[in-house]
Amino acid sequence: MDMAVKRRADFAENRLRILSAADEIFVERGVGAPLDSIAQRAGVGRATFFRHFPDRRALINEMLELFLVKLEEASATLAVTDRSIFDITGQLYDEMIHYAPIADFLRAQSREDPVLLQAIDRFHALLRPHLVRALEAKVVRSDLREADIVIFAVMLAAAATTPNIGPEGRRAAYDLMLRGLHNQG
Repeated sequence: MDMAVKRRADFAENRLRILSAADEIFVERGVGAPLDSIAQRAGVGRATFFRHFPDRRALINEMLELFLVKLEEASATLAVTDRSIFDITGQLYDEMIHYAPIADFLRAQSREDPVLLQAIDRFHALLRPHLVRALEAKVVRSDLREADIVIFAVMLAAAATTPNIGPEGRRAAYDLMLRGLHNQG
């Protein structure tokens, strides 16, 4: 194997290991966990870590990007039906609960942060075709908008990182949010 090809493969493998370790560490210890602990879990040195991600924000931005791509792919492959909004919203809620520490970090950023604004636009775009169809079919509240679903997801992330809520409380919040989408008439 050519050395340049091997170096690129090693680089890509290290990046994936760092992202996987960050996912685990942030869920376990919060987004403020030492970056050295992520490097150690990934089995890479500090220099390798910082070659990939010069700071915490760069790492979190990459994790947000992966999260968005995953949801965009799910939305694109999901047939748009009268009820598909519940499937994509359920997936968004599940993922947002998993990525709750990252959501906490992003909530603390400026409301004018370009990465955050772009992420919100992308969330709206992936929800839009499903929501339009659900509104036409009258299976959701007539006043429901993409922004409401994103706000619900952020609220669920906050519930996921609140210490005394526990799994039962998170499940109750999740169920309440999903029920809140339905047309009550």
